[in-house]
Amino acid sequence: MSSGSAPASFRNPVRHLRRPRMSSIVGRYVVVTVSVFALALVSVGMLYDRFANELETTLVGERQSAQEAATANRMVVFLENMQTLLAKISNYPGLNAFLASPDARGNADIAALLRLEADVPDLYGLLFFDAQGRLRQTIAGQAASGPPYHGASGWNLDGLPVVLKDGVEIIGPALPQPGRAGWIVMRRPMRGGESGPAGSVGLHVRLASLTEQLEKSSTSPAVRMLLGTPSGAILDATGRPIGVGHELAPGPEVLPGWQLMREWRAPEWMASLRSARAGLYAGGAAIMFMVVALFVHLGLRMRRRVNQLVEGADAVASGNFTYRLPLSRDADEINAVSLAFNTMAEQVKDLLDRTVRTEKMAVLGEFATGVAHEVRNPLATMKTTVQTLSRDEPDPDRRELLLDLESEVDRLNRVVNDLLTYGRPHPAACASVGVRSLLRRVTRLLKPAAVERGVNIASTGDSSVSVLADEDHMQQILVNLGLNALQACARGGTVRFRSGRAGSRIFIEIADDGVGISPEDLARVTEPFFTTKSTGSGLGLTICQQMVEANGGTMTMDSMLGVGTLIRLSLPAAGPDKSEEQQEKVAMP
Repeated sequence: MSSGSAPASFRNPVRHLRRPRMSSIVGRYVVVTVSVFALALVSVGMLYDRFANELETTLVGERQSAQEAATANRMVVFLENMQTLLAKISNYPGLNAFLASPDARGNADIAALLRLEADVPDLYGLLFFDAQGRLRQTIAGQAASGPPYHGASGWNLDGLPVVLKDGVEIIGPALPQPGRAGWIVMRRPMRGGESGPAGSVGLHVRLASLTEQLEKSSTSPAVRMLLGTPSGAILDATGRPIGVGHELAPGPEVLPGWQLMREWRAPEWMASLRSARAGLYAGGAAIMFMVVALFVHLGLRMRRRVNQLVEGADAVASGNFTYRLPLSRDADEINAVSLAFNTMAEQVKDLLDRTVRTEKMAVLGEFATGVAHEVRNPLATMKTTVQTLSRDEPDPDRRELLLDLESEVDRLNRVVNDLLTYGRPHPAACASVGVRSLLRRVTRLLKPAAVERGVNIASTGDSSVSVLADEDHMQQILVNLGLNALQACARGGTVRFRSGRAGSRIFIEIADDGVGISPEDLARVTEPFFTTKSTGSGLGLTICQQMVEANGGTMTMDSMLGVGTLIRLSLPAAGPDKSEEQQEKVAMP
C-alpha cells in the first residue's frame, strides 16, 4: 500500500468535526458549566436584592471612608498646630535666663508671654525639663489642676510610650484616672546657649482635645470611630478607654502608632448579614457539589474513551499496525483523535512496509549480484567449452547432446539475468522534483514516528529550488535518512531538513542532535550489512548511497559522538531559479 492510499474515511479527520458545537465534548462542558454558574449568579442576585437596602443603611461605604480621612486630617492639623506652638515657645529669646531665675525683674515680660501661651483651652500648661529629662519648671494654664502644677507627687513620664515625629516627642497617652484627666506631652529641645542645649520644653495637652475630633466623624448609628494608641488602649471621643465588644476595622494612621479604628455597633444588622452570607455560602457549596458531580460523570465517560486510545497506542507500539480504534457517532475531540490515530497507524504501516520491502530488495540485489558473479562466469566458460566440443564432435548423437547442454546453459544464464534484474532497483527516471513539496511530504510521513519518539521535525531553506532526479528515489532516500536521524535522537531532540542552491547543484541536509557516530564506524556505515544498531540489516545507508549515485548525486556524512550527525546530499538542479532567469533576461540585448 502506498503512502497516499489511506482510506477516504481517514484522510481528513477535521471534516468530521464540522457539526453543531453541541457535539463537542468541550462545548457540552462549557454549556453545562455556564448553565450551572448562571443559576448560581441568579440566586446570588436574588439574595443581594433582598438585603441590598439593609446593607446600604448599615454600611456607609465611600462616605464613611471620606469622613475617616477628614477626621484623621483634623487630628493631624490639631497636632501640627501644637507642634507650631511648641516650636515657637522653644525658640523664645531669653527662655534659658527665665528658667534660671523665674522671679528676676528682667524676666517678667517673658513670664507673662509664657502664661499667655499656656492659657489655651487645649493645654493644661507648659512643662520645662532639664538636660536629663527631669521636670524643672511648670506654667499652669486655665485648665490646670493637680500635679505637676500643685505638687509633682505621683506625676512622671516613666513607662509611657514615646513616638517621635518631626523632631517632637509625643509621650503618652496617660489614661484618665479617678479624679485625673487624660493627657499627652509633646516635647522638643529648646534652643541652647553657649554651653549647649539647656533642656526641653513640653506642651501638656488635654487628651480629650484630640479625641473630641472623633465626634464629628459619626455618619451612621451603626459605626463609631475610635482612636488606637501605641499603648494598645482604644479611646472613645471623650478620651476614655473602652472595652471592645464588637468588630474593629483599621482606618487611617494619624501618628506612628496612633490609628483610627472603626467599630460596628449594630449586632442585629450584622447578624442578618451573617445569616445572608451563610445562605450564600450554603447555596454556593450546593452548586459546586452539582458541578463536581457533573464533571465527575463526564470525566469518567471521557476516561473510558481515552483508555481506548491508550490501548490502541500500546497495540501499535507492540507492532500491531493493523489495529484500528472504534469510531463513535459523536464527532467530538476524542473521535477526531481516534481518526488521526487510525490515519497515523495507516501511514506508519505503509511507511514501514515500504522500508522493509526496500531492504528486502536490497538484500536480494546483493544476493543476485553474488549469484551473477559466482554463476555467470562459470556458465560462460561452460558454454564456450560446449560450443568448441560440438564443432569438433563427429558423432551426431554426441553433437546433439552437446547442443542440448548448450541450450541448458543459455537457460540458466537467463534465469540468473532475471534474478539479477528483479533484485536490483529500477533505473532512475529523472524529472524535475520540487524540493519544497518533497520535504513537506517526507516530514508528513515521518511525523507519526517523530511524535511517538518525542522528537521534533523542522524544515527550512529555499522553497523555489527543484532537483533533476527520480521522485520515488528521492522520497525513499529522505525517508530512510530521516528515520535513522529520528532513531538517533533522544526524547526532546530535533531533526532538521534544509535545502538550498550551490551553483548548479541543489543540496539537501538532514541534521540531528542525536548520539552521533564514532570516526571508526563512520568510515563503514555505507558498507552492506554493517550497522551500529541492535536491529536492522545494515543496508539502509547502502541503498541510499546507491540511489543517490543513480540520480547523479553524492552523499557525504559528518558526525561527532554526543553532538549529532549531518548528512548532505548534492544533486543536479532541474534548471535555473527565478532570480537567475531574471538576470539572464536583463543581460540579453
